[in-house]
Amino acid sequence: MFGDRRYRFVLYVALLVAGLATFGVYRVIDGMRASSRIATQSVVIASADIAEGEALTAATLAVVELPIAAVPAGSFTVPDSIVGRVSRIPIFKGEAIVPGRLAPEGTAGGIEVKIPPGKRAMSLRIDDVAGLSGMVQPNSRVDVMLTTGDSRGGGGQISKLFMSNMRVLSIGAQVTRGEDGRPINAPTATLEVFPEEAERLALAMREGSIQLVLRGYGDPDSVQTSGAKRENLLNGVTYQAAPAPAPVVRRPSVPRPAPVAPAPAPVTVPVPDKTDSVVVRVYRGVDMQQLRFEQARDSARRDSVRKAQLRRDSSLFRQQ
Repeated sequence: MFGDRRYRFVLYVALLVAGLATFGVYRVIDGMRASSRIATQSVVIASADIAEGEALTAATLAVVELPIAAVPAGSFTVPDSIVGRVSRIPIFKGEAIVPGRLAPEGTAGGIEVKIPPGKRAMSLRIDDVAGLSGMVQPNSRVDVMLTTGDSRGGGGQISKLFMSNMRVLSIGAQVTRGEDGRPINAPTATLEVFPEEAERLALAMREGSIQLVLRGYGDPDSVQTSGAKRENLLNGVTYQAAPAPAPVVRRPSVPRPAPVAPAPAPVTVPVPDKTDSVVVRVYRGVDMQQLRFEQARDSARRDSVRKAQLRRDSSLFRQQ
């Protein structure tokens, strides 16, 4: 009885010691976790790509937890505070929404958002050739080329790039690039210009024809050219000299012979047909008589002569 109580006491003491040890280990692990835990903060981010000048909606925003050290200054924590605001620059999916990416409150969506302070938007008429067959799109960089009369060079034509690295704000009514990158055929293009450039561009549109020259991506260099004139188009082109004409050899003149009268045509005199003589011997008893007959070459005459001779001979024999 006493032994059972002693074993039971030892068991309870062992269980108590195990519980205390487990609790102590838990407290140590929890302290380690607390010391290594990183503080976070709620941040509003874009859940989809937001184009420049587009209004923010609840569908394009999301809230995530970011480490406090990685939270951008001025970021928003509640989506409702920025719903309806307009983006000033393109915002890509996953980027935090900060005031610098948004237009001032009350700004409506459209091209006004894309115009930076101190600049203006100016539209000019273009065609398929001036617009590079639709290849010029919003946010492209172009040079403006003017073709007009050269008042300083004798009244000829001159083409000159007089504006460089101009930003295209919109093509027609489209202010953003299409996702498929297809050409945009529109009658107008809107450029971002300074007020002084707007004045020059307005005068250029009245004095000549305007064409846009598309620049490559990331090419910020300005262009300084002297312009192209009609008389300088073929400068540097070499021409092959034309072969010299062959010398003309003049032969001494030879007197031409006097013309000879043509000989008269020979006169053909009909020649009478030659006749053949035929001798016929006629015997009358002991007497013999020779008769000569002329025979024509023509067969018809020959036959008639033969018939006449035969009739004569037959009449002689009858007489005897």
